[in-house]
Amino acid sequence: MKTEKITRRGAIRKMAAVAAGVAVSGHMPALASVLASNSRPEDADGLPQDGPTVSTLKMEDFPLVYEGPDVVFHKLDDHLWIGNGHLMYNESVYLVEGEKSALLIDTGTRIADLNGIVAQFTDKPIDVALTHIHPDHAGSVGCFDHIWMTQAEGVSVPRGYTGKVSYMDNYQKFDLGGRTLEVFYAPGHTPDSVLFIDEANHIGISGDAFGSTNLLMNCTLSTFVNTARDTLAMMYDKKIYYMLPGHFDGTNAETTKRVYDLLNIAQGVLDGKLEGEPARGNLNRIYTYQGVRFNYNDRLIR
Repeated sequence: MKTEKITRRGAIRKMAAVAAGVAVSGHMPALASVLASNSRPEDADGLPQDGPTVSTLKMEDFPLVYEGPDVVFHKLDDHLWIGNGHLMYNESVYLVEGEKSALLIDTGTRIADLNGIVAQFTDKPIDVALTHIHPDHAGSVGCFDHIWMTQAEGVSVPRGYTGKVSYMDNYQKFDLGGRTLEVFYAPGHTPDSVLFIDEANHIGISGDAFGSTNLLMNCTLSTFVNTARDTLAMMYDKKIYYMLPGHFDGTNAETTKRVYDLLNIAQGVLDGKLEGEPARGNLNRIYTYQGVRFNYNDRLIR
């Protein structure tokens, strides 16, 4: 994919066009109406200035279809379900169904009988793919005998997993029959982070690539800057109105505005124009903008 150079004025104009498209998308209308309501003026610092992409919308606004000791599932549309675990801040798993098969994206931290639970929602064969291998996203892979993941430097198979592992290529497509998900590499949070893009329905599933409002940066900032630029170009090109993150609570879907804000924060830190507040732990700096936290290590400012 050729990466489009994103100018400040061009980005604001395109974000407005993308947001306007949400209102007529016809998908997930409650969430779409919230995202369409944002305005897009600029502030003096060059960041698009409006409220963060949050709302009073809650998961309870979507039908509850399963409730168990480890996870609750809601139905987002006729062929898309979200499960939220209870152990690692609302960790999310997504089941996407097509006419011939389904794809389960991520497996949560510890969800007993996850394979049996998702089989209640579809009679199609289910593949499993991971946005990355952190334990809150890959903790229940043992329920399945085959997984898809990304092959990246320093990344190994999820601990204790003995099933078959297949590796995803950038731009690989999962054809589910009438619904297709495309893999899009997005290193930054981790080297193996990926997005799953549903172009026909104007949505993506992003794992922790953009943080669910709390981005933890484990790669160099320049790596993330490149990812954010490529992601913006992709979202504009494919008209992706929003992405559903790895810890989705109904209020924190990720629009082009969210990605653009994080890009500007990372670039500002790289350029020495922004500096995060001191923090404890390995990620020893936090920069906060409109309620979004960008956590990084000052040794990775390169």
